[in-house]
Amino acid sequence: MNLCINSACIALMLLSFQPLASPERGWTFDSADNGITIHFREHSDDLVEVKAQMFTPTTYAGFLRLLQNTDKVSEWVDNVSGSVVLKQISPNENIVYTQFSAPWPAKDRDMLTYSTFRIDAEGFRLEISDAPQSILPPQADYIRITSVHAVWQLKKLTNGNTHIEYTVFADPGGALPNWLINKLAKESARTTFENLRAQLAPFQTDEHPEINE
Repeated sequence: MNLCINSACIALMLLSFQPLASPERGWTFDSADNGITIHFREHSDDLVEVKAQMFTPTTYAGFLRLLQNTDKVSEWVDNVSGSVVLKQISPNENIVYTQFSAPWPAKDRDMLTYSTFRIDAEGFRLEISDAPQSILPPQADYIRITSVHAVWQLKKLTNGNTHIEYTVFADPGGALPNWLINKLAKESARTTFENLRAQLAPFQTDEHPEINE
């Protein structure tokens, strides 16, 4: 199974603020609870970019296996109802289509994204951005999410934990007020991180052909 992703997403810690580096200039602290820290910063059109962080035990391979398991996506990415890889461009590049359920009376959303990952001296990095919309035209009964830019960054520590950081911005479109969009983005990031931590354990013995740890 291959990759799905978006959604909003996230930042973590365990027990104390000290292990986390100071936020970059421009980020505003939102909340810290249950080992998950959320920051945000102004982006465009009064919308915010969200950053979530946490520390949790995981290998890079285990994390990527979970992200690429499209059958599992709806179990941890908040509000996702389904996801499918439309095209694998290379072993580390995919075009992904994702659908999101919205609470009534909001209309459901969908997203068409390009994702690519790499491992270097800084750790594991996966980037997500808009794919050419001509690949899949707008679908009936869905509002297309646009201006997507998200980054997952993982860095293994010497104590057995891995620092996971997720930054995300997306324009959900439609007529929802910006204050509500921003509130939901922060809440969605936290929920996704809580679910991610719960789902990672079964994948820790998995290997991945593109990752040598």
